[in-house]
Amino acid sequence: AERLYPVFDIPDINQSDVQETAELKAVPLFDFEIGDFVLDGQNRVVFVDGRDGFMLWVLKTLNTQMGACDSYLWYGIDAEEAMDQPSRTAVQATLERTIKEALMENEATESVESFAFSWEANNLYASFVVKPRNWDAFDINMNLVE
Repeated sequence: AERLYPVFDIPDINQSDVQETAELKAVPLFDFEIGDFVLDGQNRVVFVDGRDGFMLWVLKTLNTQMGACDSYLWYGIDAEEAMDQPSRTAVQATLERTIKEALMENEATESVESFAFSWEANNLYASFVVKPRNWDAFDINMNLVE
């Protein structure tokens, strides 16, 4: 019998192959202090991969307000919602939740833990530890204004 649609075999994809490919993908290095991409001596964008690429992704995620524009509807953290909570305890709980949810979206993230918060006037300082699956954990320190 003749088929209306073609039939073909779907190749098996080994999950470890997918993980390795994702870890090795190079990303452009961004300097958050100057707000621009890092260029080499010949004015070309510098790329990083592996742990540095993952760390860059974490920093970009934490610096992106979820829903700020159509491109960020489901990406970033909702710091605005967190800071609008009625008490400082609720602000901290909401911020911890939105950070964990955002960073755990990446398969390379093993855990986000050890949150600590401190307030100075209207400034909230948050610190926590991000543990990637294949690399050493690293500390994050961030500052938000109430």
